[in-house]
Amino acid sequence: MKEKKTDMIVKIKLKSKNEVFTMLFGNSYKNWEAQFREYCSTFKPIEVISIETSKADWKGWGGLKWCNEAEIQNELNREGCQPDDPDNPKSRIYSDIVFNQNKVSENIAKKIARVFI
Repeated sequence: MKEKKTDMIVKIKLKSKNEVFTMLFGNSYKNWEAQFREYCSTFKPIEVISIETSKADWKGWGGLKWCNEAEIQNELNREGCQPDDPDNPKSRIYSDIVFNQNKVSENIAKKIARVFI
C-alpha cells in the first residue's frame, strides 16, 4: 500500500551568488525533497542558509513546484480558481501560516544542495 505524503510547506532561505532569498516548496504530486532536488539542478549552485516548515497544505490546484516567498500570496489568491475566474475571495493568508525550525529537513536540504555544487 502506498504511504500518504504528509502535508507540508518548506520555507528555505537560500544564497545563490551574492543574492539571498526565500523559496517555498511543498508536498504535492512530488514531495518537497524531489521538488528541491529539481530546483537545485536547475539553478545551481545553491547554499542553504536555513529552513522552517509548516504542517499547512501546499498550494492546491495548478501544479506549483516551488514559489518565491514574495509571490506566494498571489498564488494562494488563485488557489482553486480557473484562469478566467476572479481571485478566491476566501484565500488563505500566507502571513497566518505558522512555520517552525526543522533541523531534520534542514539537513536533508543541505545534503541535496551539496550534490549540485
